[in-house]
Amino acid sequence: MTDPLYLALQCFPAIGILRGCTPRHIEAMAFTAADAGFTAIEVTLDSPGALQSLERLVARFPDLAVGAGTVRTPIAVGQAADAGAAFIVSPVVNDEVISEALARRVAIVPGAATPSEVWQALLAGADTVKLFPAVPLGGPAYLRAIQGPLGTPRLVPTGGVSKANARAFLDAGAVALGVGGSVFPRDAMVNGDVERVASLASAFIEAVR
Repeated sequence: MTDPLYLALQCFPAIGILRGCTPRHIEAMAFTAADAGFTAIEVTLDSPGALQSLERLVARFPDLAVGAGTVRTPIAVGQAADAGAAFIVSPVVNDEVISEALARRVAIVPGAATPSEVWQALLAGADTVKLFPAVPLGGPAYLRAIQGPLGTPRLVPTGGVSKANARAFLDAGAVALGVGGSVFPRDAMVNGDVERVASLASAFIEAVR
């Protein structure tokens, strides 16, 4: 496996999720995250000007794996791929979304909550699955419980991941973490508060390493 997301997660096992960030602040936020140690950044498509932000980050940061999140339709997959997204993250398991991403040769990480949904995603062709929402589902204990029976799939817990539980998720078998509001708070994204994000990101990196 040599896709950009896989390679990025080998360097640091977390995807920084930028939700609500505008194109005005996106480059500064991505630089702050990368400077702290993040190697993969997800721009959610429900953010203002998300496709423009994707294009900017792809052009500005060739060493970052830049992907699109909150992708729910095949059309959105195509739009994100055209903007240069190296990977696609979805909140759900949708066979058409997975198929479109595979056809575009873009890594796909569908979101699943139950063992059946994880298995459906794997059968549809995904090799990495987002476990979502990870903390409400039961946290590291839940991830550990479903890993074995499913053949130890590549799971990325997302939803409630923070510096307090990051290490526990990795120790439970997570291949990587999806980290959003605990490190990239929405108000900081909107206001361009890079100092706050820099502090939170550094603390998270320290907790993981």
